[in-house]
Amino acid sequence: MRESNQSERTDTIINYRTDGTKEFEVLTKNGLKSGNGFYFDQNENIVGFKHYEKDTLNGYGLILNKDTFRPKYLYETNNGKRDGVMIEFYENGVIKSFRSADIFNDSQNIKFHENGAIKMIGQTKKGRGNGTVYYFDENGILEETIEYENGNVKK
Repeated sequence: MRESNQSERTDTIINYRTDGTKEFEVLTKNGLKSGNGFYFDQNENIVGFKHYEKDTLNGYGLILNKDTFRPKYLYETNNGKRDGVMIEFYENGVIKSFRSADIFNDSQNIKFHENGAIKMIGQTKKGRGNGTVYYFDENGILEETIEYENGNVKK
C-alpha cells in the first residue's frame, strides 16, 4: 500500500449578483464542488443550501422562507437530480407535506393541516394518486377514504 504525497487543493467559488452582493458560495476540493453550497439574500443572510459530492448534487438541500428564515422546503438529491424525500413547510414552520419521491414517481404522500394535525395520507404511482387515500379533519379525525387508480377515483 502506497501513501499519496499529493495534497488536497481547496478553494471557494462565490457567485455575486449584479449589485455586488453575494448570492452563492461553495467550497471546492481539487476543483470539484464539495460539501454544502449556501444561498444568500441581499443582506448576506443564508436562505438555503444544497449539498455537493465531487461536483454532483447529492444529499439534502434546504430553502428557507426569506422573511422568517424558517424552512420552506427540505429536499433530497441523488446523482444530480432532485428525488427522494421532499418536505414542504407552512410559513410558521409546521410541516405542510411530505413525499418520498419526486412528483413523477411512485411515492408516499402525507399532508398536514397548518395546526400540525394529519390532513391526508396516500400514495402515488408515476406521480398520480393510486390506492387508498385517507383524509382527516383539522383534529386529525378520519373523515373520508377514497380509492384511486392511476389518478382517477375508482368506481
